[in-house]
Amino acid sequence: MSSSSPSPSPPPRSRSRPARQLAVFSIHSTIFLSLISLRILNAVTVRTFFQPDEYFQAIEPAWNLAFGNGGWLTWEWRHSLRSAAHPLLFAGLYRAVSFTCTVLHVSEAQQAEALAIAPRVLQALFAAMGDWATARLAGVLWGSDVGWISLCLSLGSAWGWFCGTRTFANSLETVVTALALSVWPWRWATADRSRPRQQRSEVRFAMGLAALACVLRPTNILVWLALGAFAVWNTNGRRRVILVAEASWIGAAVFMANALIDKAYYGEWTFPPLTFLKFNVVHSLSIFYGRNDWHYYLSQGLPLLLTTFLPLALYALYCSLAIGRTSSPAFQLASTIVGVVATYSLIAHKEVRFLYPLLPLLHVLSAKSFQDLSWSTKTKNRVLAGMILLNLPVAYYTSMVHQRGVIDVMQHLGATSSEWNSAGFLMPCHSTPWKGALGGALDKKDMWALTCEPPIDMEPEVRAAYVDEADQFYADPKAFVQKFVGDGKRYKWPERLAVFEALVKEDAGKSLWGGLYEECWRGFNTHWHDDDRRRGDVVVFCLRDEMDGKEPVEMVVSEMF
Repeated sequence: MSSSSPSPSPPPRSRSRPARQLAVFSIHSTIFLSLISLRILNAVTVRTFFQPDEYFQAIEPAWNLAFGNGGWLTWEWRHSLRSAAHPLLFAGLYRAVSFTCTVLHVSEAQQAEALAIAPRVLQALFAAMGDWATARLAGVLWGSDVGWISLCLSLGSAWGWFCGTRTFANSLETVVTALALSVWPWRWATADRSRPRQQRSEVRFAMGLAALACVLRPTNILVWLALGAFAVWNTNGRRRVILVAEASWIGAAVFMANALIDKAYYGEWTFPPLTFLKFNVVHSLSIFYGRNDWHYYLSQGLPLLLTTFLPLALYALYCSLAIGRTSSPAFQLASTIVGVVATYSLIAHKEVRFLYPLLPLLHVLSAKSFQDLSWSTKTKNRVLAGMILLNLPVAYYTSMVHQRGVIDVMQHLGATSSEWNSAGFLMPCHSTPWKGALGGALDKKDMWALTCEPPIDMEPEVRAAYVDEADQFYADPKAFVQKFVGDGKRYKWPERLAVFEALVKEDAGKSLWGGLYEECWRGFNTHWHDDDRRRGDVVVFCLRDEMDGKEPVEMVVSEMF
C-alpha cells in the first residue's frame, strides 16, 4: 500500500461504543422510570386498611415532627420503643411539600391533598428501587435471564402490590435489604475468583445499607448475621479481616448517627432496640397484641406472602438447600430464609409483614429454579404469565375492596369537615387512620377514639387480668358509655360518631344513645373479617339537628340510663 493511501477507518466496534453505552443507559432509564410510574399507580390505587402501624408508627409521629402537633403518638413513642429515623424521612417530606405549596400559593385544601398523598408517592419510589434491586441481585448472581424472571415475580407479587407502597417500616426495610444484597460482596462470600472484582466502596455501601435496615427494624440483624457468617467462613486472611473491620466501623457509625437522631427526638440518650426488647420480650407485652401458633409462618405467613408463587418458592428452597455448599449463593440465601423463619416462629406474636424482607430473596431463588427447569421457553412463559395473572384478582381485592370503609370514612369526614367540629370513634383501637393521614384537613377538629394501651409497669398477676379500654367497651357497650361518655367524663358526646355495623346492626344504636343521633353516612368495609367487632359497613351517626349545639345532650343521655 502506497504512502498516499488513506488511513484505515477505525473498527466499527470502537466507533459504536458510545452509542451502545447510550443505548444501555436509555434502556435502564426507561425500565426504572417505568417501575416508578407503575408503583405510583400502585400507591394511588391502594384504598384499603391493613395494619395500624402504617399510620401510627410512621405518618402520625412524622406529622408531629414536621408541624409540632396533630399527630397521635402511641405508647411506643412515649416510652422510647421506636427510632425516629423512619418517620424523620416523612417529616422532611412534609416540610418540603408544605414549603413548596406556600411558595406556589396553593390553597389549604389542595395543600392537604398534597400532604396526604406525598408519603405514598415517596414509598412508591422506594418500592420501585426494591423491584430494581431484586432484579439486579438475580442478574449479578445468575445472569440477565434470571434477573428478568425475578423482576416479573417482584412486579407480579400480590403481596408486593398490597403492601409495597404502604408506609410501614417493614416496607422500607425490604427495599433496603434488597439494595444491600444487590451490592453484597458475593465474590468474597462465595470465594469465587471468576466474578468481577468487588470494589471496596461497594462493600462499604452494602454494609451501610445492611446497618440501615437493622436501624429500621432491629430484627433484620438476623439476615445479616447469617449472610455475614457465610462471608467470613468463605474468606480467609486479609479479606476476612477487611469484612469484619468494615462491618464493625460502618455499623457503629450508622448506629451512632441513629442514636443522635433519637437523642434529638426524645431529648435524652436512649436505645430503642434495647427498650423494644425489654418491653416485648422481657415483659412479654407483644403477646398483648396477639399470640399465634408456632406453625403460623408455615401455614399462613408464607402462603399469604407468596400466594401463587408458593409452590415454586418451596421447590426453590429445596433445590437450594440440596446444594449443601456454603460457597453457593443459593444455599446461603435459602439457609438465611429458613433460619429467620425458624427464629421468628419461636416468638409468640407473629405477623406476615415481619417476613416481608425475605420476599426479595424468595423471588430471586424462585427465578433461578424456574430458569433451571427443563421446560421449553414457551411453556415457561405460559406458566409465569399464569401465576402472575392469578395474582391480579388477589391484588385487586386486597388493595381496593377489603377493609376500605375505614379509609373512606376518614375521607368523608375530611370532605365534610366544615359541617362538624367534633367526632368520636366507638371502634376497636386504631381501626382507622388519624389526622396526619389527611394532610392536616382535620387538625383543628376535636376527635377521640378508644385506646388499647398495654399494661405497662404492672405486676404479672395484675397484667394477666388487665383489660384495655376498647375491650372494656365491647364487653359491655352500654355500661361503658354510661360511665365514660358525657359532660365532665372521659369523652364528650361528639357531633359525629363512627362505628362498625356489627355494633348497631339490630337497633341502629338507639340503645346506646337514645335516638340523639341519626345515620348520615354508610360505607362498605368488608365481606368478612376474622374480628367479629369489625364486620359489616362503617356507619357514621350525626347529632340530630334539634340537638346540635345544645348543652342538654349529655343530660338527655344520662337520663336514658
